[in-house]
Amino acid sequence: MITIIAVGIVLVATVYFGKKYKASQKTVEITAFYNQLSDDDYIDFAKKLEKSIHTKNPEVFDNSVDIASLFGFSKRELAQSFKKRKGIEFLQPYLKIGSSISSQLLYPNDFKYTNFYKEDGIPHIVFRLYRPDFINFIDFTLDIKKDKIVIDNMYDFYSGILFSEMAFDLYNKTINLRQSNIANMDIYQSIKNQLFLGLYEEAYNSLVAIPNAERSPFHYQFLLIAASNCDDDEKLIQVISDMKAHKPNDKRLDTYLNFHESLIHGDLDKLNTAIDNLKKYVGEDTIFDQYRGILFNLQSEFEKAGPFFDRVITENPNFFGGYYYKLYNMLLRDKENEALSVIAEMKERFSISKEDFVFDLQEEYKEFTNSEAFQNIFKSAE
Repeated sequence: MITIIAVGIVLVATVYFGKKYKASQKTVEITAFYNQLSDDDYIDFAKKLEKSIHTKNPEVFDNSVDIASLFGFSKRELAQSFKKRKGIEFLQPYLKIGSSISSQLLYPNDFKYTNFYKEDGIPHIVFRLYRPDFINFIDFTLDIKKDKIVIDNMYDFYSGILFSEMAFDLYNKTINLRQSNIANMDIYQSIKNQLFLGLYEEAYNSLVAIPNAERSPFHYQFLLIAASNCDDDEKLIQVISDMKAHKPNDKRLDTYLNFHESLIHGDLDKLNTAIDNLKKYVGEDTIFDQYRGILFNLQSEFEKAGPFFDRVITENPNFFGGYYYKLYNMLLRDKENEALSVIAEMKERFSISKEDFVFDLQEEYKEFTNSEAFQNIFKSAE
């Protein structure tokens, strides 16, 4: 009996360590494959993608995506299957990642490369996408095809979506062409139009009315955008709670949502903790200083807020947000001369017209925008 037990233990141990050995060997092979290029090569690729957005050439980004790998297809499968090609052709608008990123930006420099790392030997690059209504981070997985670096997957922090999963789901619905699937896609297109038109309450109500079984992979992404723009913190907190419950094991999403929650509650200590945790995934970014400054502004601690906006401008001189919040900080501190200097700098860097400033400032700072000093900044351009 003892002999049988001993043999059993040996067999279990052999299988266990055999699996671990195979896994370690696989990791060694993967590491060796990706090490044929240096870390600097991958980082240069990331900077090339960043530049393509900054120079408004998103097709460089679009053409860097290995579409077949997003669906788990080989090039041969695509060549031999008309059905697969037609399905992917129908989904092309969803696959133009660079164009999608570019269309969301108010200013090209709102997009920034923030981090490079390797996980199990596989290289990843991370970017920050900043919009007036929210901030997002996107983690791209890289591959090498014919000595060329390509993107073969993407994780979106804002929605917790792994792009290959979403693409495969959309592909299956497209090729099956069920009436319910088509109707479902039409509903989301209608909601997308509502969001584009700024009809956030309508979009929110449309989204929460969709039954769980009929919700698309990007349902919560749309819901978070709608709730973020409804001027209702309770709705936003509820959506965040629902997203956490929907993906309880997604640590990246949880960390990102905790960052959002800390901003809603205005708790600086919790914000700093959330930022430290989020940086483990997305790397360093002065955008975090901007949010610290915003919280100090909201707490009427204007003197403490100022240095954070200065730091953002120093490290990212072409990033609009730093100037925008510094301008308000100067006005809140009654530092009109400094505010005028910021406006002059913004006018030169971002080609903003007098009408744009007046539109933003007129309600609270009408006397300031009517002043001769303010008007003089724009006289040479008239």
